[in-house]
Amino acid sequence: MTRNNKVTLCGMVVALSAVLMLLTGVFPMMDFALPAMAGVLLIAVVVELGRNWAMLCWLAVSLLSFFIAPLKDSALFYFVLLGIYPIIKSMIESLRKPVLEWVLKFAFLNLTAGIGLAAVIWLFQMEAYSGILTAVPLVFAGGFLLLNVIFLVYDIALSRLVNAYIGFFRPRYISKILK
Repeated sequence: MTRNNKVTLCGMVVALSAVLMLLTGVFPMMDFALPAMAGVLLIAVVVELGRNWAMLCWLAVSLLSFFIAPLKDSALFYFVLLGIYPIIKSMIESLRKPVLEWVLKFAFLNLTAGIGLAAVIWLFQMEAYSGILTAVPLVFAGGFLLLNVIFLVYDIALSRLVNAYIGFFRPRYISKILK
C-alpha cells in the first residue's frame, strides 16, 4: 500500500471518528456508545496499517475531540479507554496466553477507568460525578463490577468485529479498494 493510501485511510477514519464524537452533543444519552463506535473504526487501521498508524489516528481523534466534542467526558473516555483499547487489545492478544490476556485487559480497564473518573471530577470540575466518590462504598464497588461486566461484553463484541472484518469485509470489499 502506498503512503498516500495509508494517509487517506487514516484521514477517513479520523474524519468519521470526529463526526461520531461531535454527535455526542446531538445524542447525549450515547456519551459512551459513540466514543466506543469511534474506537471500533480503528480496527481497520490496526489490521491494514499496524499499531503505529492506529496510534496516530487515535491521537488525532483525541485532540480533535477535546476541541469539537460538546461532551468533554466523552472525549476524555475516548482518549483514556475507548479509543486506545482496540490498539491495546491487539498488543495484549499478541501474547497468545488467554489467562494473562484477560488479567491485563481487566487491569487496563480498571486503571484507566479510575484515572478517567478522577480526571473528570478534578480536572474538568464536573460536580455531577463527584457524588460517586461520596456514595456508599458498596454502590461504588457495584458500579465498577457492572463496568467490568459491560467491558467483558464489549471485548467479546470487539473480537467478533475484528474476525468479521478480517474474514468477511476485508476479502470481499477492502482488498479491492486497496489494490
